Amino acid sequence: MKNNFFLYSKYHSSREDERLGLFSALNEKYKIKKVLYPGSFVHITPSLAFPHVVYVDSYNKAATFHQNPEVLIYIKKHKIYSQNSTVIFHKADYTKNFEEKEKSFDLLLSQYAGFISRSCRKYLKIGGLLVTNNSHGDASMAFLDKGFKFIGIYNRRSDKKYSLSDKNLDSYFVPKKKGLKVTRKYLEETQQGVGYTKSPSGYIFRRIQ
Repeated sequence: MKNNFFLYSKYHSSREDERLGLFSALNEKYKIKKVLYPGSFVHITPSLAFPHVVYVDSYNKAATFHQNPEVLIYIKKHKIYSQNSTVIFHKADYTKNFEEKEKSFDLLLSQYAGFISRSCRKYLKIGGLLVTNNSHGDASMAFLDKGFKFIGIYNRRSDKKYSLSDKNLDSYFVPKKKGLKVTRKYLEETQQGVGYTKSPSGYIFRRIQ
């Protein structure tokens, strides 16, 4: 088997983009147990903070990466919890069905991989959390979705330190461009984040229906 564990360093640790500070802050506040991460590629950092993580990606390199024994060795060495780690990878298109039970996850991660909130909401428990940035417009898509409630934001101070806030939420999702009406159709056509007057690192939603 080709050893491609270097991809984690190439795309994450060497770029100071592991985001362990984010996952640690989320777990401290919300006590998360089971996580779904569609479009994850080789970003295994969630497994350092959460004991049970399911990764989904259709890319062949991601599948080969997750077959590498070094992945579990790294997680065991660097995890910040005492429980054993459960790491599951599905080589699949997240916009289609894959073998996980609906309404079974505490946290759905959407990070630079499209409209995950729309395709994978069904796997999230009622009351579960969606954590998303707006690089491809997914935060905007979730904001328009009556199945989600906007409950907070996060900001990056450093790769190891993030802050969470639920203050002044009405001041977010206000377009810089006056008169711009953000709709699902608009987001689908542009496939990119909207310019807002306030732009945190990311957003937190709760599934309510």
